[in-house]
Amino acid sequence: MTRRPVWEGDYCAYFEARQRPFMRTAYAILGSWAAAEDVVQTTFTGLYVHWPRIHGETRDAYARRALVNACYTAARRAAREPVVSEVPDRGVDVRDEPDPELMASLQQLSAKHRVVIALRFLDDLPVAEVARVLGLPEGTVKSQTARALSQLETLLTSSEGARA
Repeated sequence: MTRRPVWEGDYCAYFEARQRPFMRTAYAILGSWAAAEDVVQTTFTGLYVHWPRIHGETRDAYARRALVNACYTAARRAAREPVVSEVPDRGVDVRDEPDPELMASLQQLSAKHRVVIALRFLDDLPVAEVARVLGLPEGTVKSQTARALSQLETLLTSSEGARA
């Protein structure tokens, strides 16, 4: 019988609380539930390994930064690999499914803009927290958010015009 680390219960509680929001954020960035699931699993595996050294007050910033880095890596990998269509192992809860038109428009933004939009509006983080997670000045987060929203508005407006 193996003994569990003392901190494992704390890690498990964090996992339970953050898994779904992280999935939603990763999906907004990557546009694929399968890729989001892989990225979140990678993120939580890394968190487990480093958990004893992660300070409680910086835990969310550390975890979100790890998630964003994993999303960047997955996006780069996806750009190099051909897309393979497979049936998922389990279904997706449609109540959590973002608007398909919005998701299609988000995928037309750069990865950096998708990250900023996901953290600011999907995760509802303030500018200061997004800056901390991404290691950027607050002014850069504000300008990137403004550019991303402007591009997103243009994309959504043009898609509405195409349907009319």
